[in-house]
Amino acid sequence: MWKGKLQDQYLSTGQEGYATAEQISYPEGIELIDCGLGTNPLGTPPCVKEFLERTEDLSICGYPEPEPESLKRAIASKYPAWNVKPENLLIGSGSMGTLITLLRLVLGPGSSISGLSPQFTDSILQALYTGATYHPLRLKAPKFAIDSDILRRLAQDAHSLIYIDNPNNPTGQAIPLDRIEQIALEALKKGTWVIVDEAYGDFLSDEESAASIDLPNLVTCRSFSKGRGAAGIRVGFAVTRSPEMALAFRKLQPLFIIGTLDSLLAGMILQDDAFLEKTRQYVRTAKEKMTDALKGKNGLTVAATDLRVPIALLTRESGNLAALLGALGISCEPGQGFFDLDSRSVRLRVPSPAHLDEFLRRIETL
Repeated sequence: MWKGKLQDQYLSTGQEGYATAEQISYPEGIELIDCGLGTNPLGTPPCVKEFLERTEDLSICGYPEPEPESLKRAIASKYPAWNVKPENLLIGSGSMGTLITLLRLVLGPGSSISGLSPQFTDSILQALYTGATYHPLRLKAPKFAIDSDILRRLAQDAHSLIYIDNPNNPTGQAIPLDRIEQIALEALKKGTWVIVDEAYGDFLSDEESAASIDLPNLVTCRSFSKGRGAAGIRVGFAVTRSPEMALAFRKLQPLFIIGTLDSLLAGMILQDDAFLEKTRQYVRTAKEKMTDALKGKNGLTVAATDLRVPIALLTRESGNLAALLGALGISCEPGQGFFDLDSRSVRLRVPSPAHLDEFLRRIETL
């Protein structure tokens, strides 16, 4: 009965999301070192455990607020460098949920999206599911460097949307704020929206965030999943300077998108600067050790990256690199899960502190 009624033409792309791209076999009898999904390597913030232990009278019987106003006020207050008000903030179900609503607003059949490939796959897939077409500028392997020339070209054509993940996923490169502003200014002249996905933005300073740029065509998305260590609460937000965009977003997004407990936890986690700083310090140390160990291996190339960001792209001259690492008991995200990458590449996240030394020992055997 559904023949011809499901919009499956938008699902015909053969590209998989990186988290589901390939099943890797791991040897038995060896502890798995998790360098896969972009969670916080230090785990759950201690303040969350303390909060849950002392919470006795929290009611979850009623519906949550349509928008968590107290959380919006807390975010606006937390980032004075951005100079935003609560009405500039759009709260969503994780940064991915926020992005999906934004993409539905600015894209559709006949529209087009550009970016720098490889980049976060699932945002591009969601864009394609609206009926849009993807026209990226492709970074050159194996270093995949984001240089001034490719940034200059990014806003040359009048696409419906430019999507930039900054820091870039999978390479971990950070684009300077002044270059983001230049791109957005050029895009504004062409009537092009710019979405900057800062899922890994907590690993940079607040002053480096595109949320501080006051342009009506620019929207910046942020996450609690990475630096804040709270992927499980599914809270994200976006910053917009466009009242029209804010109004349209609130109209399109379903009510009660954020649960009462999730909103409370997000507000508390937002204040835990000590955990964020500890994470930043560890990531910098671990990333230096990881990249130094990998750079010394024949036939392997570490792409251009920022040492503050916990992910890196590794490419081998030939063969299946994810399977090779899997045989060592190291999980990763296979290159097939990204546009314009294949089995020769993987994305690695720094391991947890408890596994760093063993990770480095196993890497030495490559």
